[in-house]
Amino acid sequence: MGLALGLCLVSGASAVLMVAVPEPRTSIGAPAETGASALVENGADAGRGSVPEGSVNATATLPATEDAGPRESAPEEAEKEVPVLLRSVEEEVDTADGEMRTVEGESEVMGEGPLLTFAVEVEKGLPGDEGDFAAAVEKILGDPRSWGNDGERSVQRVDGDDADVRVILAAPDSVDRLCAPLRTNGFVSCANGNRAIINQNRWVSGVEHFDGDLETYRIYLINHEVGHTLGHGHVFCPGEGELAPVMQQQTLDLQGCEPNGWVYPDNG
Repeated sequence: MGLALGLCLVSGASAVLMVAVPEPRTSIGAPAETGASALVENGADAGRGSVPEGSVNATATLPATEDAGPRESAPEEAEKEVPVLLRSVEEEVDTADGEMRTVEGESEVMGEGPLLTFAVEVEKGLPGDEGDFAAAVEKILGDPRSWGNDGERSVQRVDGDDADVRVILAAPDSVDRLCAPLRTNGFVSCANGNRAIINQNRWVSGVEHFDGDLETYRIYLINHEVGHTLGHGHVFCPGEGELAPVMQQQTLDLQGCEPNGWVYPDNG
């Protein structure tokens, strides 16, 4: 089995006023398939278990006041807040502190059905805001297009040690270590048992063939690796121009399909 692969008044008598090469929970510690398996198996599908203004009348008599000078123009509209899925776009790194810590905080139960809990961990020393990563993971997994499947299961972010799934953001060197013996080569992500291990550089940069669509790539990256922890293996592009299945190794190649990060993209 292989490892699976963030923004006056003017005085006077009168006056006028005036914004891998890329990547179930079967049992903790059991390796799951990942997009990174291509580094070991030359892109072959390993199968299950391998591896974002106004005025006043000028004739009115006003009490004298200190001249405050000309009125400043109204400030421009503030820039819109960066979407959750596009925050913390930082530089790539090779290594960090090597120690993982759980991001504190819990969410409401999202969805219906049997509950799946997940925790978020971030390696110390990485650039960016660990809260941005946790918020993105929460948003992705809580979406009805993710593994909850619009009510098939419910999900909740927790910060305890007993979470069903742990989503970990780590530097390439740490990913290589956590994913061994699978050769992630500092590039791809993986899944190992109940841990979905996300490569920091793929999170901040994506891959070229997504044509700059980092939001879609981030959605894919989380859903793909979490999919492995749930027991799902790799699949191939079903046909030219179709949406790529989330368990396709999209970090490596789209195989003629269109990029897609959602498990159930047709859900509302």
